[in-house]
Amino acid sequence: MHTILVPVDGSDHALKALHIACDLAEKYGGRISLLHVVSKARWASELLGMEIASTFDTELKEALLEVAARASGAPSYDLLKAVGEKILEQAAARVRRRGIEVDVLDMESGDPAECILIAHQRTGASTIVMGCRGARASGEGSFGSVSSTVFARAECTCLSVK
Repeated sequence: MHTILVPVDGSDHALKALHIACDLAEKYGGRISLLHVVSKARWASELLGMEIASTFDTELKEALLEVAARASGAPSYDLLKAVGEKILEQAAARVRRRGIEVDVLDMESGDPAECILIAHQRTGASTIVMGCRGARASGEGSFGSVSSTVFARAECTCLSVK
C-alpha cells in the first residue's frame, strides 16, 4: 500500500488537495499521511477568515478574536498549535469518512518546505499532494514558494492543486 503525504494548513487549496489525495488513495489502494506545520507568520484575523474557522469551538474563536483586536494580531505559538490541531482533526475526519486509512503526523514548526521534505523522508511517501497556494497566499503568481521548493527537491511524484 502506498502512502500519500498531504500537508494541510486550512486553506481552500489544501482542502482541494486532500480531496484529490483521497480520490487517488481510493483508486490505487493508498493511505493518507497528514501533516500540519505551525507557522508563526499567521495572523489571528486570517485564521478566523478560513472556512474551517466555523468548526472552532467558542473558546478558540474567542481567543483568536481577542488577539485579532490587538495591534500586533499575532497569535501565540500555543494558539497556533490549537488551530493546527483542529485543522488536522477536521482533515483526518474527512479521510476517515471516505473509509481511507489515515496517519496524523506530529505537528512540526519551522520552514514549511523543510518540514514537508523531512516528513516525506520519514513516511516514505510515494506521492505528495499539496495546494500550490497556502493560507498566506497573495494573488501573485500561480505557484507558491513552499510547493516550488518541495517539488524541486522531493524524490517522489508530486501533485499541485489550485
